[in-house]
This record gives sequence, structure tokens and C-alpha cells, in this order.
Amino acid sequence: MLQVGVVGCGVAGQAVATLLADAGHRVTVFERFTEALPSGAGLLLQPTGLAVLRALGLAGEAERLGARIDGLLGLNHRGHVVLDLAYADLHPAAYGLGIHRGALFGLLHGRLQRSAAGLVTDAEIVDVVRDGGRATVVDKAGRRHGPFDLVVVADGAHSRLRERLMPRARAPLYPWGCIWATVPDHRGFATAPGMLQQRLHGTATMMGLLPVGQDQVTLFWSLPAAELESGGSLDIEAWRIEAMALWPEAVALIEYAAHAASFARATYRHVALPRWNEGPILFIGDAAHGTSPQLGQGANLGLLDAQALSRALATNADLATALAQFARRRGPSVRFYRQASHLLTPFFQSHLAPLGVMRDVLMGPACRAPGLRGMMTTTLAGLRRGWLSVDALDADGRYPLDS
Repeated sequence: MLQVGVVGCGVAGQAVATLLADAGHRVTVFERFTEALPSGAGLLLQPTGLAVLRALGLAGEAERLGARIDGLLGLNHRGHVVLDLAYADLHPAAYGLGIHRGALFGLLHGRLQRSAAGLVTDAEIVDVVRDGGRATVVDKAGRRHGPFDLVVVADGAHSRLRERLMPRARAPLYPWGCIWATVPDHRGFATAPGMLQQRLHGTATMMGLLPVGQDQVTLFWSLPAAELESGGSLDIEAWRIEAMALWPEAVALIEYAAHAASFARATYRHVALPRWNEGPILFIGDAAHGTSPQLGQGANLGLLDAQALSRALATNADLATALAQFARRRGPSVRFYRQASHLLTPFFQSHLAPLGVMRDVLMGPACRAPGLRGMMTTTLAGLRRGWLSVDALDADGRYPLDS
């Protein structure tokens, strides 16, 4: 049994804390806010992430709260297909799940509270101090907590602990981010097809609609990160006009979002660590491998990190051996998605107009080419282990966690 401290109460943090507490470890979660609350928009759970929720006993409730997604459809401003992928290509029973981040947070938080893990709020962790083979966390008020046999850092893509504890880590800010809003979808425009839909005009204009269940849809709009700086105002009327010109069929959703004017802003980092851990300090989730959201893998990769760590600790009595096994298991897949996301993003979010032309010409036909379509669909579903290797779904169309 280990004494484990978890920094961060997001998707990866709550999942790993619950799994480790269920396995008998003594776990304490540290959250910087007085009350642990969700932040962010809708997200797409892949078969991989759903498998971890199933292991936590949460998949059924997630499916009740979310919306089944059968594929991805992206059109350019001329109505030409840029992306058209279907989970059914992998297995007739395969699917993704659109869900609001708040709903997923609520499920994970309730599960955390039903576990034996402890939760310390109003404790912003600013440092982790090593003491031999153990580590102590230090909060902003100077309080020390621990020592712990293992400290799991899961404080997100903008992690300050990563900057302090792994100075060789790279985490540049992507030059593009987005605004988002979750709006009612009473007319069923987005929810009826069961698709994540996108509309694109070049590389500088992108809008997405993701059904997230409960008759709601999350709307995304791409913007340069410089326009998303805190305190800067958004020209909602200009956005409304541009969005309706790009996607006139979505006018009801656009008008509602413009009238509510309740857009949130998101920026992203491309995170690459020289290694997963520094002794007893381990990074997981976006703190370890944040990417752009273009491939829709962030929450799924974090959930898989949590499951892989729990399994590694269960099968190895020695902590160093367990962390080495964890790194071997998670390294190839994370490296692939970090590289693929970084390569793909400029074709969708950049000022490089020729890339938009290349995308429009090549990606639609690629979706119809058997070999390329297979790779693109397994990438969407979170199944890639690398550029040349891939996991397979089981006979029921589910992701086998022990694969």
C-alpha cells in the first residue's frame, strides 16, 4: 500500500485517485479552488475513454447524460467533404460519446467521493520537495502535506509545477485557440445525425458542433490565441454574421449563442516532457502531454494514463519498476497523438492558406481510400499505438483495457 498525493481534481486526477484508492492505496487529492468545479466545453469520449469509465462503473450513467456519436463529418465552405469517418468501420457496435465536461466532472467527482480517497480543497500546490525516495507537496500558504511515496501531478496543460519540476519540458502555446458555448438544440439540428460536425473555410475559419446530450450542443469557433487574451472583448455581432455565412443551416444555434453572449475561451499547449517522472513525482494527463484539441483525445489519454498507472502498481511491488512499466505502456500512444496532432493542426488552424487548399483537395479522397481511411478512423477512435501499430476493439466493439 502506497501513500499517494494527487495534484489536480480534473478528469485524469479524479480518475487516478479513485482507481488507486479502490486498489487499497491511501490517496489524497489537492485542489486549488475552495470547491472543485469543472471548466471547459463539451468533449468527445472515444472507445478508449469509455472503457476506463466502464471500469469505474460510470459508463452507463455517462451514456445517459451524453449523446452517441457515430462519426465525424467536416465540410468546407463550398460543401465539399473534407472529413467523413465512421466508428462502424471498426465494429458495428463502436461509437463515441459527446458529453459536457461538467457532466463528466460530476460523474467522476461523485465516484471520487464514494471512494476512500481524501480531498483537500483551497490548496494550490506550488512545489513538490523530494526527501529521499519520497516527496512532500507545498501549497501557496506554505503548508506542507505528506510525505508521499508517490505524487501524481495532473494539474493540466498550463501546469506551473511542470515548469518548476521539469525545466527541460517544452510546452509552447498554440497560436490558435477557440471560443465555445453550449446551447439548447431544441430543433435537433446537431443531435439527429449523431455526428461531430465541422465547417471550414481555409485554415483561419473553423466551426464545430458536438452533441453533448440532454438536448444540448457545444459550439466551437476557432480564433487566434492573441484575440483570446484575458480582458479583450469579443465582437459577437461580427462573429454572428461570419458564422451564419459559413453555416446558414445552423442559424438557430448561432443566433442563440450570439444572444446569450456567454462564450468561454480556451487556449492550448503542445506539451512534451523529457520523461514521465522525476523519482517519485509523476506527470499524467494534459500536464504530461497536452495537445491541440484537433484529434479529440485529451480526456481519453488522461483516463488511459490513470488506468495504466493503477495496473502498473497492481502488478509490480517496486515503485520504480511500476513507473517504468507505466512509461513503456503509455509512451508510444502518447507520442503518436502528440506528433499527429501537432502535424495536423496547421491544416485546420493557422494563417498558412496553402495548407487549407491541400487539405480540401486531399483529405476527402483519403477518407475514401481503404488503407488511409482505416488509419484515420483508428486515430479518431484513440486506438493507435504508433504510426505502424494499432489496438483492436474486442468482439463487442469495446476497447480492451488489458490489450
